[in-house]
Amino acid sequence: MAMGEIADVGDVGEAVMPVTRKLRVVDVINTDWSARELLDHRVRQANESGRFENEILCAVSDHAEGLRASGHTVHPVGVPRDASLLGILRAIAAARRIFRQRRVDVVHVHGTTAWVVGAVAARLARVPLVVAQVHGFHHHDNMRPAVLRAVLLCERLLCALAHRLLYQNPADIEECRRRRLAPDHKNRLIGNGVQLGDFPVTDPPDNDPPRILCVSRLEPVKNLPLLIDAARILRDRGRSFLVQIVGQGDLRPQLEARVASHGLGDVVRFLGYRTDVPRLTADSDVCVLTSLKEGLPRAIIEAGACARPIVATDVIGSRDAVVDGETGFLVPLGDAEALADRVEQLLTDPTLRHRMGRASRVHAEANFDERCVTDRILDVYDDARSRSE
Repeated sequence: MAMGEIADVGDVGEAVMPVTRKLRVVDVINTDWSARELLDHRVRQANESGRFENEILCAVSDHAEGLRASGHTVHPVGVPRDASLLGILRAIAAARRIFRQRRVDVVHVHGTTAWVVGAVAARLARVPLVVAQVHGFHHHDNMRPAVLRAVLLCERLLCALAHRLLYQNPADIEECRRRRLAPDHKNRLIGNGVQLGDFPVTDPPDNDPPRILCVSRLEPVKNLPLLIDAARILRDRGRSFLVQIVGQGDLRPQLEARVASHGLGDVVRFLGYRTDVPRLTADSDVCVLTSLKEGLPRAIIEAGACARPIVATDVIGSRDAVVDGETGFLVPLGDAEALADRVEQLLTDPTLRHRMGRASRVHAEANFDERCVTDRILDVYDDARSRSE
């Protein structure tokens, strides 16, 4: 069998990888911003291990030079964020050329369109190992039956393109089994984490008014209207506070309009993209995440790393990161009153706020160290190599 050939979908055992050199890995992700936020430390750790040459393929804008200045090899390919067929086909062709020219051994994809582009291009280029990182599935039980069947079919096809599926939480693995999206031998639980040393553990701030922080993309899945509605409830109760929302996205105009309609313009601020999230988190009193679903949310992990309590919706991913009643609170999805109640409880009880913050840091140290997550990912790469030798 020729180098890079795989006999069967999901069977890495018959792949023949080059073992006389470091394994060349390419991460495929939509944007250089996402690459900087999610891949910087992990790719650097892979390269520093001496076993891999890890590169990045993504659309480039203002952040690519920063990645290159940090020593990363960045391949500029316009991986689309939407389902543009022409854009996807162009990206597949460009990625395939790069994979063949670079003699890539492992392609690691992140996000749906990056999964399509990276996995199809890798198969066409006969890359021995395709790894897909699952950040939650798109299907849910409330879909209309015909839509659900179509989405499940697409997800099964995507899973078939990958040899290994990496999960951030066990609930998604169980959902994969329930829906029979992929055989169990493909599944690996790796978790999620941050560089704990990047997040300062400081004394609780003495903010007046207290600050509520939400780090989130401004997209429908993040469910930010719930936070705005909870802020209106807190204002109606006479509470003093400041909500800071960090992130960018297409929904900003609609969210700003909702803030204005509630008369909250003086207490809800949109900070846009920021590079100082650790400082902003350390300077906050309470962190909030209102998502409809998550993989294993970095916003919660980062709050814990800074020893700050979190209030989050009780959904897959978030419930794996928050110990309800210990490191923060989980509230029912869609219940703005419950969200306001729990935030108010923390804002008015400094002792509880500080105790939960300390517990959050302990929990982060025990469960969310990015070095451990990277080691698990590199073990997946090594396992594939050892099977080929």
